[in-house]
Amino acid sequence: MRSTLHPSSPWRAGILLAICVIAVAGCGKDDPAPLVPMAIGTLAPDFTLTDVNPASPSASQPVSPRSQLGKVSAWYFGHAT
Repeated sequence: MRSTLHPSSPWRAGILLAICVIAVAGCGKDDPAPLVPMAIGTLAPDFTLTDVNPASPSASQPVSPRSQLGKVSAWYFGHAT
């Protein structure tokens, strides 16, 4: 006779518990401080980055939020480990 696992079996509950433990363990204490949203209309802190997009009109030139005043812009800061 073949045995089948019932959806509410202890085996399935153990897997779910293991997933939860791994998820909680992945939340390190060295996480950066939470982000504080800025009010609409507030100027972003000033910084300068080199435009690395070769298709951009400002490719290889420094750009900053101040160079985009009066325009709609989005800034993405990617991070990989």
